[in-house]
Amino acid sequence: MRFGITGHRPPRLAFEHHEAAREECRRIFSEAQGLLEAIRDRHADLFSGEEPLVRLVTALASGADTVAAEAALEQGIALSACLPFLPEEYAKDFSPEEWRAAQQLTEAADGTLALADHRHGDEAGYEGIGRLVLAQSDILIAIWDGEPARGRGGTTEVVSEAIARHIPVIHINPDGSHEPILLWSGLHEEVPDRPSIDGVERVELSRALPGLIEALCGPPEGEEDAALRTFLRGDVLKNRTSLAWPLLLFVTGGRSWKRTYFRSPGPTEARQYFTPLIEPFAALGRFGSRLNGALADRFARADAAANAAALQFRSSFVTNFGLAAMAVLLALASLLAPEAKVWFIVAELVVIGLIIANTRRAHRCNFHQLWIDRRHLAERLRLLAISATLGRLSLRDVEDGTTHPGWETWYARATARELELPQGDLDRAYLEKVRGSVLSLIEDQIGYHERNAHMMEHVNHRLHRAGDVLFVGTILFCLVYLASKFAGPGPIEIAGVGLTQIVTMATAFFPAFAAALYGIRMQGDFAATAERSSAIARRLGKLQVAVRSDTLTYDRLVDRIRRLSEIMLSDIHQWQQQYETRPISLPG
Repeated sequence: MRFGITGHRPPRLAFEHHEAAREECRRIFSEAQGLLEAIRDRHADLFSGEEPLVRLVTALASGADTVAAEAALEQGIALSACLPFLPEEYAKDFSPEEWRAAQQLTEAADGTLALADHRHGDEAGYEGIGRLVLAQSDILIAIWDGEPARGRGGTTEVVSEAIARHIPVIHINPDGSHEPILLWSGLHEEVPDRPSIDGVERVELSRALPGLIEALCGPPEGEEDAALRTFLRGDVLKNRTSLAWPLLLFVTGGRSWKRTYFRSPGPTEARQYFTPLIEPFAALGRFGSRLNGALADRFARADAAANAAALQFRSSFVTNFGLAAMAVLLALASLLAPEAKVWFIVAELVVIGLIIANTRRAHRCNFHQLWIDRRHLAERLRLLAISATLGRLSLRDVEDGTTHPGWETWYARATARELELPQGDLDRAYLEKVRGSVLSLIEDQIGYHERNAHMMEHVNHRLHRAGDVLFVGTILFCLVYLASKFAGPGPIEIAGVGLTQIVTMATAFFPAFAAALYGIRMQGDFAATAERSSAIARRLGKLQVAVRSDTLTYDRLVDRIRRLSEIMLSDIHQWQQQYETRPISLPG
């Protein structure tokens, strides 16, 4: 659980109110630890046996920030320090005695990050660090008198932004005029899209804290819990081999034989692909170790599972339509060999049984949902790896930010919480390194979407053309048969088989085969996928140009990463909408 802190400085936070505010913070941290321990004990199979880690993220300004930091250390709470300026600039905000106290807290923190873009007194620096604290926080503690803002980056502005992002805010009034109050959109019966500080629901913290901690850190329930456990076991997708989809791509010219793979890449290959993106940050202490350790491993597992599920899902519907066409062919084959009709009927029943078994397997394994869920998780973790290098965990930036998140969101947030701050100054050299990784990811995604658009468009065109040829062939056979009726009175035979039987078979099978190809086109949605990939590649191309030409600043790079996240996750949401309405079904 990660707490952020915002609040007033002296004299707005009077010295005589420090101890009362400190005591409230101590009580909140203590209760949070106890509640997290209870969650861990109830779900021991999902959590490690270690003590739950509560962390405070603070800018260490005089007043509220240092009061909360002192309370955190007294309770054994981990401390992360985010500074709005380089230390030598930030020191100008403090008296010598205050700065010595702040330095002591900095030394006690297990991670310190400093922005380097602004100089002392620049309000943009305070505003930027306020947003960084929010991006690091599950809950914001605000030691605040409730009065309007008196400048950029002030307490009221930070509280307003937190509420709008669905971050729960614990309001501690420094004069002790009321008990701590929780302000949170999750208290609304109908969660507003962008709640405001005036309209958000309020409740006494003592009544709401247990439910709040459970909502933020408790594992998902019901079907989402089952889906999480399925992913963690990984037993559904041990089979990473399938034939139908790769063969379709090869036969239609979507891929060459050299690039046709019947087995999806596993976690090892996914990790090798992912490593160059995050390796430049491996030396950043525990942050770098966890980025290149747990996060990379989880991405690799999610990516490999998504690829395996995609291969199985696509092969399942290609197999179904292909077998359906084969069943029609077997039913018609007895026209050419009536003496073997029994065997053709038996073979047709076997094929129909295979269709039913394949459909039941696809439903039981739920390949299309597994694919989308795991791809969503993989993309969330991939984007987290980039944004976390700038301290942006964005724990509340997705979905409605409140209760009952999907299991992918819950797991991604749990992974984000394990990351500490990247240690050191976010100066130009560091930002260049981050920009290099951003550009590498953009280039990789542009290449993928351009290849995917070309492949899907090519396959769609070939399938469409094959369907047209089959219908033209049906017309030609009909014309041949009609012509034969006017050519002479005697029956026509070819290789001992009557023309009537041949035409009947062709004019029945060709439309059935064309319908199967049409079914594959509709289920695969090749045209829309090609168009969507082309559009995403264009959007990423524009973003690539912007990132390269930008004046390199922390805020600008954060905005570009946010835009990259929007583009990449929009693709996942469109996939989800597309395939939620197209589960595997019996072809008919």
